[in-house]
Amino acid sequence: MILAAIPIALILFVIVFHILTYFHRRKYSHIPSIPIPASPKWIIGHGPFIVQKAKLLGFDLTAIVESFRADLSADTIVIFSPGIKSPMIYSVREPFYSKILSDHKTFLKPPPALDYVNGVRILGPKGILLEKGSEVWYHKRRTMDPAFHKKFLRILMDKMNEKASKVSNYLDSLPDKKNIDILPILERTALEVIWSCGFNETDDIITTEDSPINQAVADIFRVGAMKIFNFTFWIPGTFKAEKKLLFEKAEYLRGLMTERLQDRFDSITAGTDTTNDILSYIIRANQFSDKLTIQDVVDDFFVFLIAGMETTAITMSTLLWYMLKDKEMARRLVDEVNVAFGDKEELEFDDLNDLVYLEQCIKEVLRLHAPSRISFRISPDKPVTVDEIVLPPQSRILVSIEAIHHTESIWPEADKFDPSRFDPGKDIRPFTYMPFNAGPRVCIGKHFAMMEAKIVLARLLRDLTLFDPYPEEKKLEIHTLLLARPKKGVFVGIVE
Repeated sequence: MILAAIPIALILFVIVFHILTYFHRRKYSHIPSIPIPASPKWIIGHGPFIVQKAKLLGFDLTAIVESFRADLSADTIVIFSPGIKSPMIYSVREPFYSKILSDHKTFLKPPPALDYVNGVRILGPKGILLEKGSEVWYHKRRTMDPAFHKKFLRILMDKMNEKASKVSNYLDSLPDKKNIDILPILERTALEVIWSCGFNETDDIITTEDSPINQAVADIFRVGAMKIFNFTFWIPGTFKAEKKLLFEKAEYLRGLMTERLQDRFDSITAGTDTTNDILSYIIRANQFSDKLTIQDVVDDFFVFLIAGMETTAITMSTLLWYMLKDKEMARRLVDEVNVAFGDKEELEFDDLNDLVYLEQCIKEVLRLHAPSRISFRISPDKPVTVDEIVLPPQSRILVSIEAIHHTESIWPEADKFDPSRFDPGKDIRPFTYMPFNAGPRVCIGKHFAMMEAKIVLARLLRDLTLFDPYPEEKKLEIHTLLLARPKKGVFVGIVE
């Protein structure tokens, strides 16, 4: 009797599931979507279409959704997920996405993909970058903002100058200077800058390729990309070695940070610490609630460490690639840097204001190849209308920074590298340039990143004469996983 009932139950389940899926998708019938064939497979949504596009375009989400949008000749589209899971809405209508990004109380961030893996805390759910947008995030942001203000960052000049000098000397000491992949070296440099500025520690990461800290960060990026983009990662029993490695590396880094944070946390709580640095602000931002623990403090710093290291290194490397392809650009940069240094050995904080053309070039790199290409939000629990588009409850919204940065009506000749777009006095319309995101949740570390990039690049351009070992390469290939990065690295040569 029971065995006979199982097939009937399965059939009923499938019928009910199909009915629920049908009515769920009807809520989005006012938004254009690729037609899904009328077959039992239709409940898996647009998955097969995405796979087909990915085979042609690579797993570049912006390229895929832009291709869908072109197929439909629409400015706003919906892409359906399997079953009744909330679909993804994508729009290039400026009033639409500007409202989404500016209203942080209504449109929250989705749950982070790397907060926990198999029950193990990786980046954690309480970091300021990943926290969905509750009172916790608001209080943290208000408390931590001063630590990343330009005036406060002045005290970090000595540390950044020291690391810039260190990487310059390291590059000059390499036995083979004709063909150097500078991207991993600048990744280690950016990591050591953050480690030093955050913890006031002296760990050698720049010159030690197999540094445990560097290896841990690299492995977390690599396996984290698998977790996010490989749909079978979550299945028990799969990717055992990768999951074990992710656990070990996250445990190592979190343990190291916890150990170094605990003494400072205790002294600040007791009122005996008056240190005025980034770490102190992060700790104080977590003090307002008894519900937040030392691990919540680690979440903040972990995300700052991971996000800040990779994005800044990619930006610096990419700028060097473009500079070595353009002799006039290289000449202008070197001349400007030499004037800023004068007869000084190190840059002073006010000298950074004189690096106008360097800043323009950095900004253009960030427009053309923003490391972070997309941003997600979730609509509220009730229907809401944005720019005449009705969003059903809990809709997932994708904002493509990459697409906005390459819109011809905003940026003429959008694929051309042109630093003059950021000439002094030019106005950039809000929500058209967003390498650090936009609105209230704009990246808290954007001034830190710009300051670091200026100091490191200026030092390299003053100390070293660089040349292009591959002048025949005319296009920089970009590979996108967690971040968009040069696919083959960035190679430079140093004139001896």
